[in-house]
Amino acid sequence: MNVETTDDFVPLPSQDTSNKAVYSYAIVNDGCEPASVQLEIGPNGRDYVVETEGVVQIKGMGVIVPSRFLRYARLAVKSEQPGKPTKLCIYFQSQKAR
Repeated sequence: MNVETTDDFVPLPSQDTSNKAVYSYAIVNDGCEPASVQLEIGPNGRDYVVETEGVVQIKGMGVIVPSRFLRYARLAVKSEQPGKPTKLCIYFQSQKAR
């Protein structure tokens, strides 16, 4: 909740997705500027690659769902326009594997 963007991508805490069948991130832009978001995945909680990316518009919501699997996932966010931060509410939701 209330994540403020900066001019550089800042990763949020990683999630261990090894026991998840499905997971997604919902990003709500409560601010007055657009935000860039990246879903990063990695095998070990240290090394990451960008899985997908997008822009969440002012007062909009975006949903990111991975198409590939690695054990760890995290979201990274930044201001779309340099010097123009915005506030985001970010939700991680998942369903456990059976």
